[in-house]
Amino acid sequence: MSFDSDIVIDKLREGLLPVDISDGADAIKRKGQRGASVLMPLVKRDEWQVILTQRPETMPSHAGQIAFPGGKREEGESALQAALRETNEEVGLEPSDISVIGRLPSFNAVSEYRVTPFVGIVSPDAAIVPDAREVDDVFETPLSFVMNAKNHIARDVFFEGKNHRLYDMPYESKDGIHRNIWGMTAMMMYRLYQRSYLGVYETEY
Repeated sequence: MSFDSDIVIDKLREGLLPVDISDGADAIKRKGQRGASVLMPLVKRDEWQVILTQRPETMPSHAGQIAFPGGKREEGESALQAALRETNEEVGLEPSDISVIGRLPSFNAVSEYRVTPFVGIVSPDAAIVPDAREVDDVFETPLSFVMNAKNHIARDVFFEGKNHRLYDMPYESKDGIHRNIWGMTAMMMYRLYQRSYLGVYETEY
């Protein structure tokens, strides 16, 4: 898959880091922390879409939340290998279905994970087969929606002695289903918006 002349992908690339990690940015930063990776999958339909999942309400953690495919890194895996394996396990996409175009800075999640997000382009012909144990639903949201500041709803939270401004992205699909994209998933997309559209690069992750 080649999108070298696609203006949307070119814009995103402006804010992305190289796929290969040479500076140890994904390394563990806190005692007891574990490495994790996610994939932000993009697919070209009539327009660019972001593929998202919704977790089952029965899951012991993050029940019902909207998320990217991803999870903890296994021993011996690179951050990218973990992202591709988890994506295959959760939604059935093969690594050959995905062209990874870059990554966002790794960050410390509120949980015990150091998360590295990758951005990849999915073949529009690829079959999406969700694993019902981990994924209740797979849906697509226009990239233009989540990259539009009008759809970023600010929310302030107080955590670890500091005020933090987060952004939610409530979305109502064409079939009338309302989904609130929030938390880590929304903030990764907001960070991509900051970097690619505003040229704002935070220094602390």
